[in-house]
Amino acid sequence: MRKVFIHASCTIFLLTCFSFQLSAQQPTTTSPQPSATSPQQPQARPRQTPDANQDSRQVEKPPAGFDQTQGEARSLTIDEAIALALKQASAYQTSQLDESIAAEDVKQARAAFFPQFTVPLTYFGTTPSRYRLEDEPVTFSYVSSSAIHETIALLQASGEIDISGRLRAQLKQSRYLLEAARAGTQIARRALALNTIDAYYNLMLARQRKRLAEETLSLAEGFVKVVEGKQQRGEDESEGTDMLRARSQVSARRDELEQARAGEAAAMDLVRVLTGVNFTTAIDVSRISQDLPTTGDFLSYSEEVLKSRPELAQVDAQQRAAQQEARAERATRFPQFAYTVNGGFDAGDFSPLTRYSGGSATVSLTIPIFDFGASKSRETQARLRAKSLDVQREMTLRLLQQEFYTARSAALTALTRIRETEAGAEGAQKNMMLIFARYRTKNATITDVVDAQAAYAEARMAYFQAIIDYRTARFRLEQNLGQ
Repeated sequence: MRKVFIHASCTIFLLTCFSFQLSAQQPTTTSPQPSATSPQQPQARPRQTPDANQDSRQVEKPPAGFDQTQGEARSLTIDEAIALALKQASAYQTSQLDESIAAEDVKQARAAFFPQFTVPLTYFGTTPSRYRLEDEPVTFSYVSSSAIHETIALLQASGEIDISGRLRAQLKQSRYLLEAARAGTQIARRALALNTIDAYYNLMLARQRKRLAEETLSLAEGFVKVVEGKQQRGEDESEGTDMLRARSQVSARRDELEQARAGEAAAMDLVRVLTGVNFTTAIDVSRISQDLPTTGDFLSYSEEVLKSRPELAQVDAQQRAAQQEARAERATRFPQFAYTVNGGFDAGDFSPLTRYSGGSATVSLTIPIFDFGASKSRETQARLRAKSLDVQREMTLRLLQQEFYTARSAALTALTRIRETEAGAEGAQKNMMLIFARYRTKNATITDVVDAQAAYAEARMAYFQAIIDYRTARFRLEQNLGQ
Protein backbone atom coordinates (compact mmCIF):
# COMPACT_ATOMS: atom_id res chain seq x y z
CA MET A 1 0.00 0.00 0.00
CA ARG A 2 2.82 2.36 0.79
CA LYS A 3 4.36 1.90 -2.68
CA VAL A 4 0.98 2.53 -4.29
CA PHE A 5 0.57 5.69 -2.22
CA ILE A 6 4.05 6.91 -3.19
CA HIS A 7 3.44 6.29 -6.90
CA ALA A 8 0.09 8.02 -6.72
CA SER A 9 1.63 11.00 -4.94
CA CYS A 10 4.38 11.30 -7.58
CA THR A 11 1.82 11.16 -10.37
CA ILE A 12 -0.34 13.86 -8.79
CA PHE A 13 2.67 16.09 -8.21
CA LEU A 14 3.96 15.72 -11.79
CA LEU A 15 0.51 16.53 -13.17
CA THR A 16 0.34 19.59 -10.94
CA CYS A 17 3.78 20.83 -12.10
CA PHE A 18 2.95 20.16 -15.74
CA SER A 19 -0.36 22.03 -15.59
CA PHE A 20 1.29 24.92 -13.76
CA GLN A 21 4.04 25.15 -16.38
CA LEU A 22 1.49 25.20 -19.20
CA SER A 23 -0.47 27.94 -17.50
CA ALA A 24 2.73 29.93 -16.96
CA GLN A 25 3.55 29.79 -20.68
CA GLN A 26 0.11 31.14 -21.72
CA PRO A 27 -0.52 34.90 -21.74
CA THR A 28 -2.29 36.06 -18.63
CA THR A 29 -5.45 38.09 -19.16
CA THR A 30 -6.61 38.46 -15.59
CA SER A 31 -4.66 38.50 -12.39
CA PRO A 32 -5.31 35.29 -10.46
CA GLN A 33 -6.35 35.57 -6.87
CA PRO A 34 -3.63 34.55 -4.45
CA SER A 35 -4.27 31.25 -2.80
CA ALA A 36 -3.39 32.75 0.55
CA THR A 37 -6.66 34.69 0.57
CA SER A 38 -8.67 31.51 0.41
CA PRO A 39 -11.11 31.04 3.30
CA GLN A 40 -9.60 27.64 4.07
CA GLN A 41 -6.20 29.11 4.97
CA PRO A 42 -5.44 29.56 8.65
CA GLN A 43 -5.93 33.11 9.88
CA ALA A 44 -2.57 33.25 11.69
CA ARG A 45 -0.80 34.83 8.69
CA PRO A 46 -3.49 36.39 6.48
CA ARG A 47 -1.28 39.13 4.97
CA GLN A 48 2.14 37.57 4.51
CA THR A 49 1.26 35.31 1.61
CA PRO A 50 -0.51 37.96 -0.57
CA ASP A 51 2.35 40.43 -0.05
CA ALA A 52 4.95 37.85 -0.98
CA ASN A 53 3.03 36.76 -4.06
CA GLN A 54 2.47 40.36 -5.08
CA ASP A 55 6.20 41.11 -4.78
CA SER A 56 6.99 38.01 -6.81
CA ARG A 57 4.63 39.08 -9.59
CA GLN A 58 6.32 42.47 -9.76
CA VAL A 59 9.74 40.95 -10.55
CA GLU A 60 8.66 37.78 -12.34
CA LYS A 61 9.01 39.18 -15.86
CA PRO A 62 10.51 42.30 -17.42
CA PRO A 63 8.27 44.80 -19.22
CA ALA A 64 6.43 43.57 -22.30
CA GLY A 65 8.76 43.21 -25.26
CA PHE A 66 11.88 43.81 -23.17
CA ASP A 67 13.15 40.23 -23.25
CA GLN A 68 11.52 39.18 -26.51
CA THR A 69 13.19 39.65 -29.86
CA GLN A 70 10.96 41.42 -32.35
CA GLY A 71 10.51 39.73 -35.71
CA GLU A 72 10.29 36.15 -36.87
CA ALA A 73 12.65 33.44 -35.67
CA ARG A 74 15.24 31.95 -37.99
CA SER A 75 16.46 28.38 -37.70
CA LEU A 76 20.18 27.80 -38.19
CA THR A 77 22.20 24.61 -38.34
CA ILE A 78 25.90 24.63 -37.56
CA ASP A 79 26.80 24.37 -41.27
CA GLU A 80 24.50 27.25 -42.18
CA ALA A 81 26.00 29.38 -39.42
CA ILE A 82 29.52 28.74 -40.72
CA ALA A 83 28.48 29.52 -44.30
CA LEU A 84 26.94 32.82 -43.20
CA ALA A 85 29.97 33.74 -41.11
CA LEU A 86 32.32 33.25 -44.07
CA LYS A 87 30.37 35.89 -46.01
CA GLN A 88 30.64 38.58 -43.33
CA ALA A 89 33.38 41.16 -42.86
CA SER A 90 36.10 39.45 -40.85
CA ALA A 91 39.78 38.58 -40.76
CA TYR A 92 38.99 35.85 -43.27
CA GLN A 93 37.94 38.34 -45.93
CA THR A 94 41.01 40.43 -45.13
CA SER A 95 43.13 37.34 -45.78
CA GLN A 96 41.37 36.86 -49.10
CA LEU A 97 42.33 40.41 -50.07
CA ASP A 98 45.93 39.74 -49.02
CA GLU A 99 45.89 36.68 -51.25
CA SER A 100 44.69 38.77 -54.19
CA ILE A 101 47.45 41.31 -53.51
CA ALA A 102 50.05 38.51 -53.55
CA ALA A 103 48.63 37.26 -56.85
CA GLU A 104 49.19 40.71 -58.36
CA ASP A 105 52.81 40.60 -57.16
CA VAL A 106 53.26 37.41 -59.19
CA LYS A 107 51.89 39.15 -62.29
CA GLN A 108 54.31 42.04 -61.79
CA ALA A 109 57.28 39.71 -61.37
CA ARG A 110 56.31 37.80 -64.52
CA ALA A 111 55.91 41.04 -66.50
CA ALA A 112 59.53 41.99 -65.74
CA PHE A 113 60.68 39.39 -68.30
CA PHE A 114 58.91 41.19 -71.16
CA PRO A 115 59.86 44.49 -72.82
CA GLN A 116 58.14 47.66 -71.72
CA PHE A 117 56.66 49.64 -74.63
CA THR A 118 56.52 53.42 -74.42
CA VAL A 119 56.07 56.37 -76.80
CA PRO A 120 58.33 59.24 -75.71
CA LEU A 121 57.42 62.57 -77.38
CA THR A 122 59.97 65.38 -77.10
CA TYR A 123 60.20 68.92 -78.47
CA PHE A 124 63.47 70.85 -78.04
CA GLY A 125 63.70 74.47 -79.18
CA THR A 126 66.68 76.86 -79.06
CA THR A 127 67.36 80.46 -79.96
CA PRO A 128 69.25 81.19 -83.20
CA SER A 129 72.99 81.52 -82.92
CA ARG A 130 74.27 85.13 -82.71
CA TYR A 131 77.59 84.27 -84.28
CA ARG A 132 77.37 83.51 -88.00
CA LEU A 133 78.59 84.91 -91.29
CA GLU A 134 76.37 87.07 -93.48
CA ASP A 135 75.91 84.43 -96.15
CA GLU A 136 75.29 81.56 -93.65
CA PRO A 137 71.68 80.45 -92.83
CA VAL A 138 70.21 80.81 -89.38
CA THR A 139 71.40 77.96 -87.19
CA PHE A 140 70.92 76.67 -83.61
CA SER A 141 72.77 77.92 -80.55
CA TYR A 142 73.55 74.67 -78.67
CA VAL A 143 76.13 72.30 -80.01
CA SER A 144 74.05 69.29 -78.94
CA SER A 145 71.04 70.42 -80.98
CA SER A 146 70.22 69.27 -84.46
CA ALA A 147 67.96 72.21 -85.33
CA ILE A 148 66.41 75.29 -83.84
CA HIS A 149 63.10 73.42 -83.55
CA GLU A 150 63.71 69.71 -82.96
CA THR A 151 60.82 67.22 -82.57
CA ILE A 152 61.32 63.61 -81.48
CA ALA A 153 58.61 60.93 -81.61
CA LEU A 154 59.60 57.32 -80.99
CA LEU A 155 58.11 53.92 -80.25
CA GLN A 156 60.44 52.52 -77.62
CA ALA A 157 60.85 48.99 -76.31
CA SER A 158 63.15 48.48 -73.33
CA GLY A 159 63.82 45.63 -70.97
CA GLU A 160 66.31 43.45 -69.20
CA ILE A 161 67.78 40.11 -70.15
CA ASP A 162 68.07 38.06 -66.96
CA ILE A 163 71.61 36.75 -67.23
CA SER A 164 72.15 37.01 -63.46
CA GLY A 165 69.02 35.12 -62.39
CA ARG A 166 67.67 38.02 -60.34
CA LEU A 167 64.31 38.21 -62.13
CA ARG A 168 63.80 34.45 -61.90
CA ALA A 169 64.49 34.52 -58.16
CA GLN A 170 62.05 37.39 -57.68
CA LEU A 171 59.36 35.51 -59.61
CA LYS A 172 59.81 32.39 -57.46
CA GLN A 173 59.73 34.54 -54.33
CA SER A 174 56.41 36.06 -55.40
CA ARG A 175 54.95 32.63 -56.10
CA TYR A 176 55.96 31.31 -52.68
CA LEU A 177 54.51 34.40 -51.03
CA LEU A 178 51.27 33.71 -52.88
CA GLU A 179 51.27 30.16 -51.48
CA ALA A 180 51.82 31.60 -48.00
CA ALA A 181 48.92 34.01 -48.50
CA ARG A 182 46.65 31.16 -49.58
CA ALA A 183 47.62 29.19 -46.49
CA GLY A 184 46.92 32.28 -44.40
CA THR A 185 43.45 32.44 -45.92
CA GLN A 186 42.83 28.84 -44.90
CA ILE A 187 44.07 29.59 -41.38
CA ALA A 188 41.71 32.55 -41.08
CA ARG A 189 38.86 30.45 -42.49
CA ARG A 190 39.46 27.74 -39.91
CA ALA A 191 39.71 30.25 -37.05
CA LEU A 192 36.45 31.92 -38.10
CA ALA A 193 34.72 28.55 -38.37
CA LEU A 194 35.90 27.55 -34.88
CA ASN A 195 34.74 30.86 -33.43
CA THR A 196 31.35 30.37 -35.05
CA ILE A 197 31.13 26.80 -33.76
CA ASP A 198 31.97 27.90 -30.22
CA ALA A 199 29.41 30.71 -30.37
CA TYR A 200 26.75 28.38 -31.81
CA TYR A 201 27.20 25.74 -29.13
CA ASN A 202 27.40 28.38 -26.41
CA LEU A 203 23.99 29.57 -27.57
CA MET A 204 22.75 25.99 -27.56
CA LEU A 205 24.02 25.48 -24.01
CA ALA A 206 22.63 28.83 -22.86
CA ARG A 207 19.23 27.87 -24.24
CA GLN A 208 19.32 24.57 -22.41
CA ARG A 209 20.30 26.40 -19.23
CA LYS A 210 17.28 28.67 -19.64
CA ARG A 211 14.94 25.74 -20.26
CA LEU A 212 16.31 23.96 -17.22
CA ALA A 213 15.86 27.13 -15.16
CA GLU A 214 12.24 27.33 -16.31
CA GLU A 215 11.74 23.68 -15.40
CA THR A 216 13.27 24.01 -11.94
CA LEU A 217 11.26 27.19 -11.35
CA SER A 218 8.10 25.30 -12.26
CA LEU A 219 9.05 22.54 -9.84
CA ALA A 220 9.76 25.05 -7.08
CA GLU A 221 6.42 26.79 -7.65
CA GLY A 222 4.67 23.44 -7.68
CA PHE A 223 6.30 22.61 -4.36
CA VAL A 224 4.94 25.88 -2.95
CA LYS A 225 1.48 24.60 -3.90
CA VAL A 226 2.19 21.39 -2.01
CA VAL A 227 3.24 23.30 1.12
CA GLU A 228 0.18 25.53 0.84
CA GLY A 229 -2.00 22.45 0.63
CA LYS A 230 -0.45 21.09 3.81
CA GLN A 231 -1.09 24.40 5.53
CA GLN A 232 -4.70 24.44 4.43
CA ARG A 233 -5.19 20.91 5.72
CA GLY A 234 -3.47 21.82 8.98
CA GLU A 235 -0.67 19.31 8.42
CA ASP A 236 2.19 21.85 8.52
CA GLU A 237 4.25 21.22 11.63
CA SER A 238 7.06 23.66 10.69
CA GLU A 239 5.15 26.73 11.88
CA GLY A 240 5.53 28.38 8.47
CA THR A 241 9.27 27.81 7.97
CA ASP A 242 8.68 25.34 5.14
CA MET A 243 6.60 27.94 3.31
CA LEU A 244 9.26 30.61 3.75
CA ARG A 245 11.96 28.23 2.55
CA ALA A 246 9.87 27.17 -0.44
CA ARG A 247 9.23 30.79 -1.43
CA SER A 248 12.90 31.66 -1.06
CA GLN A 249 13.67 28.80 -3.43
CA VAL A 250 11.16 30.22 -5.91
CA SER A 251 12.90 33.59 -5.72
CA ALA A 252 16.29 31.95 -6.21
CA ARG A 253 15.03 29.97 -9.21
CA ARG A 254 13.56 33.12 -10.74
CA ASP A 255 16.90 34.83 -10.32
CA GLU A 256 18.59 31.89 -12.04
CA LEU A 257 16.05 32.11 -14.84
CA GLU A 258 16.73 35.81 -15.41
CA GLN A 259 20.46 35.16 -15.43
CA ALA A 260 19.92 32.34 -17.93
CA ARG A 261 17.87 34.68 -20.13
CA ALA A 262 20.64 37.27 -20.04
CA GLY A 263 23.21 34.62 -20.92
CA GLU A 264 21.08 33.39 -23.81
CA ALA A 265 20.67 36.94 -25.13
CA ALA A 266 24.42 37.56 -24.99
CA ALA A 267 25.19 34.25 -26.72
CA MET A 268 22.59 34.98 -29.41
CA ASP A 269 24.04 38.45 -30.01
CA LEU A 270 27.48 36.93 -30.57
CA VAL A 271 26.05 34.50 -33.13
CA ARG A 272 24.30 37.43 -34.83
CA VAL A 273 27.58 39.34 -35.06
CA LEU A 274 29.38 36.39 -36.63
CA THR A 275 26.62 35.35 -39.03
CA GLY A 276 25.23 38.77 -39.93
CA VAL A 277 21.69 37.91 -38.81
CA ASN A 278 19.62 40.96 -37.94
CA PHE A 279 19.52 41.82 -34.25
CA THR A 280 15.73 41.87 -34.34
CA THR A 281 15.59 38.24 -35.50
CA ALA A 282 15.60 35.37 -33.03
CA ILE A 283 17.82 32.39 -33.78
CA ASP A 284 16.69 28.80 -33.34
CA VAL A 285 19.47 26.22 -33.02
CA SER A 286 19.45 22.45 -33.30
CA ARG A 287 18.45 20.31 -30.36
CA ILE A 288 21.32 19.45 -28.08
CA SER A 289 20.33 15.77 -27.93
CA GLN A 290 20.28 15.37 -31.71
CA ASP A 291 22.89 12.97 -33.17
CA LEU A 292 24.52 11.96 -29.92
CA PRO A 293 28.19 11.02 -30.44
CA THR A 294 29.81 7.60 -30.43
CA THR A 295 33.41 6.49 -29.98
CA GLY A 296 33.79 5.48 -33.62
CA ASP A 297 33.17 9.04 -34.80
CA PHE A 298 36.76 10.19 -34.36
CA LEU A 299 39.03 7.18 -33.72
CA SER A 300 40.28 7.39 -37.32
CA TYR A 301 42.04 10.69 -36.61
CA SER A 302 45.81 10.37 -36.17
CA GLU A 303 48.78 12.70 -35.95
CA GLU A 304 49.41 12.25 -39.67
CA VAL A 305 46.61 14.68 -40.45
CA LEU A 306 48.74 17.49 -39.03
CA LYS A 307 50.97 17.40 -42.11
CA SER A 308 48.18 18.94 -44.16
CA ARG A 309 47.49 21.80 -41.75
CA PRO A 310 47.71 25.24 -43.43
CA GLU A 311 49.84 26.60 -40.56
CA LEU A 312 52.76 24.37 -41.61
CA ALA A 313 52.19 25.07 -45.31
CA GLN A 314 52.32 28.81 -44.64
CA VAL A 315 55.63 28.62 -42.75
CA ASP A 316 57.16 26.39 -45.45
CA ALA A 317 56.14 28.80 -48.20
CA GLN A 318 57.50 31.79 -46.28
CA GLN A 319 60.80 29.98 -45.74
CA ARG A 320 61.19 29.20 -49.45
CA ALA A 321 60.32 32.81 -50.27
CA ALA A 322 63.08 34.01 -47.93
CA GLN A 323 65.57 31.70 -49.65
CA GLN A 324 64.63 33.10 -53.06
CA GLU A 325 64.98 36.63 -51.68
CA ALA A 326 68.54 35.78 -50.66
CA ARG A 327 69.28 34.51 -54.19
CA ALA A 328 67.83 37.66 -55.73
CA GLU A 329 70.01 39.86 -53.53
CA ARG A 330 73.06 37.80 -54.41
CA ALA A 331 72.26 38.16 -58.13
CA THR A 332 72.43 41.97 -57.86
CA ARG A 333 76.24 41.62 -57.59
CA PHE A 334 76.39 40.00 -61.03
CA PRO A 335 76.41 41.91 -64.37
CA GLN A 336 73.04 43.25 -65.54
CA PHE A 337 72.18 43.27 -69.25
CA ALA A 338 69.62 45.80 -70.60
CA TYR A 339 68.45 46.85 -74.05
CA THR A 340 66.46 49.63 -75.71
CA VAL A 341 65.01 49.59 -79.25
CA ASN A 342 63.57 52.78 -80.81
CA GLY A 343 61.65 53.46 -84.01
CA GLY A 344 60.30 56.85 -85.18
CA PHE A 345 61.66 60.23 -86.26
CA ASP A 346 63.95 62.95 -84.91
CA ALA A 347 63.33 65.95 -87.19
CA GLY A 348 63.78 69.69 -87.31
CA ASP A 349 61.43 70.02 -90.25
CA PHE A 350 58.37 67.92 -91.05
CA SER A 351 58.86 68.30 -94.80
CA PRO A 352 59.91 65.69 -95.80
CA LEU A 353 59.46 63.64 -92.60
CA THR A 354 60.72 60.37 -94.04
CA ARG A 355 64.16 61.91 -94.34
CA TYR A 356 64.53 61.92 -90.56
CA SER A 357 62.71 58.62 -89.81
CA GLY A 358 64.44 55.41 -88.78
CA GLY A 359 65.32 53.15 -85.89
CA SER A 360 68.00 52.64 -83.26
CA ALA A 361 69.09 50.06 -80.70
CA THR A 362 71.02 50.43 -77.48
CA VAL A 363 72.54 47.59 -75.47
CA SER A 364 74.08 48.15 -72.05
CA LEU A 365 75.99 45.89 -69.69
CA THR A 366 76.23 47.08 -66.09
CA ILE A 367 78.97 45.50 -63.98
CA PRO A 368 78.64 46.10 -60.22
CA ILE A 369 81.94 46.92 -58.55
CA PHE A 370 81.41 47.94 -54.93
CA ASP A 371 78.37 49.00 -52.86
CA PHE A 372 79.94 48.98 -49.39
CA GLY A 373 78.38 45.60 -48.53
CA ALA A 374 74.72 46.70 -48.86
CA SER A 375 73.60 43.85 -51.14
CA LYS A 376 75.50 41.25 -49.13
CA SER A 377 73.86 42.53 -45.93
CA ARG A 378 70.40 42.16 -47.50
CA GLU A 379 71.29 38.63 -48.57
CA THR A 380 72.36 37.78 -45.02
CA GLN A 381 69.11 39.19 -43.68
CA ALA A 382 67.10 36.95 -45.98
CA ARG A 383 69.05 33.84 -44.99
CA LEU A 384 68.62 34.64 -41.29
CA ARG A 385 64.90 35.09 -41.90
CA ALA A 386 64.78 31.63 -43.47
CA LYS A 387 66.49 30.13 -40.40
CA SER A 388 64.06 31.93 -38.13
CA LEU A 389 61.14 30.45 -40.05
CA ASP A 390 62.68 27.00 -39.66
CA VAL A 391 62.56 27.43 -35.88
CA GLN A 392 59.04 28.82 -36.14
CA ARG A 393 57.94 25.72 -38.06
CA GLU A 394 59.15 23.44 -35.31
CA MET A 395 57.31 25.51 -32.70
CA THR A 396 54.14 25.53 -34.82
CA LEU A 397 54.28 21.75 -35.22
CA ARG A 398 54.54 21.29 -31.46
CA LEU A 399 51.59 23.61 -30.88
CA LEU A 400 49.53 21.70 -33.45
CA GLN A 401 50.43 18.42 -31.77
CA GLN A 402 49.36 19.85 -28.43
CA GLU A 403 46.07 21.04 -29.92
CA PHE A 404 45.44 17.65 -31.54
CA TYR A 405 46.08 15.52 -28.48
CA THR A 406 44.25 17.95 -26.19
CA ALA A 407 41.17 17.89 -28.43
CA ARG A 408 41.36 14.11 -28.80
CA SER A 409 41.64 13.61 -25.05
CA ALA A 410 38.82 16.09 -24.41
CA ALA A 411 36.58 14.22 -26.85
CA LEU A 412 37.34 10.85 -25.24
CA THR A 413 36.71 12.10 -21.73
CA ALA A 414 33.56 13.88 -22.90
CA LEU A 415 32.20 10.57 -24.21
CA THR A 416 32.69 9.02 -20.79
CA ARG A 417 31.16 12.06 -19.13
CA ILE A 418 28.11 11.83 -21.40
CA ARG A 419 27.40 8.27 -20.28
CA GLU A 420 28.03 9.01 -16.62
CA THR A 421 26.13 12.29 -16.45
CA GLU A 422 23.17 10.84 -18.35
CA ALA A 423 22.84 8.11 -15.73
CA GLY A 424 23.39 10.68 -12.99
CA ALA A 425 20.67 12.96 -14.37
CA GLU A 426 18.18 10.10 -14.51
CA GLY A 427 19.05 9.10 -10.96
CA ALA A 428 18.78 12.69 -9.73
CA GLN A 429 15.34 13.02 -11.30
CA LYS A 430 14.10 9.82 -9.68
CA ASN A 431 15.60 10.87 -6.36
CA MET A 432 13.85 14.24 -6.54
CA MET A 433 10.49 12.62 -7.20
CA LEU A 434 10.97 10.21 -4.30
CA ILE A 435 12.00 13.05 -1.97
CA PHE A 436 8.87 14.97 -2.96
CA ALA A 437 6.76 11.92 -2.19
CA ARG A 438 8.54 11.37 1.13
CA TYR A 439 7.96 15.00 2.06
CA ARG A 440 4.25 14.61 1.47
CA THR A 441 4.26 11.66 3.86
CA LYS A 442 6.37 13.63 6.41
CA ASN A 443 9.39 11.36 5.93
CA ALA A 444 11.65 14.09 4.47
CA THR A 445 12.44 17.67 5.36
CA ILE A 446 12.36 20.83 3.28
CA THR A 447 16.16 20.74 3.21
CA ASP A 448 16.05 17.35 1.51
CA VAL A 449 13.72 18.74 -1.13
CA VAL A 450 15.94 21.77 -1.79
CA ASP A 451 19.04 19.59 -2.05
CA ALA A 452 17.26 17.21 -4.42
CA GLN A 453 16.21 20.08 -6.70
CA ALA A 454 19.75 21.49 -6.75
CA ALA A 455 21.25 18.07 -7.46
CA TYR A 456 18.80 17.51 -10.31
CA ALA A 457 19.60 20.85 -11.95
CA GLU A 458 23.34 20.31 -11.55
CA ALA A 459 23.18 16.80 -13.02
CA ARG A 460 21.21 17.95 -16.06
CA MET A 461 23.61 20.82 -16.76
CA ALA A 462 26.59 18.48 -16.41
CA TYR A 463 25.03 16.21 -19.04
CA PHE A 464 24.46 19.08 -21.46
CA GLN A 465 27.95 20.45 -20.85
CA ALA A 466 29.52 17.07 -21.64
CA ILE A 467 27.73 16.95 -25.01
CA ILE A 468 28.87 20.47 -25.90
CA ASP A 469 32.46 19.73 -24.84
CA TYR A 470 32.53 16.67 -27.07
CA ARG A 471 31.22 18.48 -30.12
CA THR A 472 33.60 21.44 -29.83
CA ALA A 473 36.55 19.08 -29.31
CA ARG A 474 35.46 16.95 -32.25
CA PHE A 475 35.40 19.93 -34.61
CA ARG A 476 38.96 20.82 -33.61
CA LEU A 477 40.10 17.47 -34.96
CA GLU A 478 38.76 18.29 -38.41
CA GLN A 479 41.40 19.50 -40.87
CA ASN A 480 39.20 20.90 -43.65
CA LEU A 481 36.98 22.84 -41.30
CA GLY A 482 34.61 25.23 -43.03
CA GLN A 483 35.28 23.88 -46.51
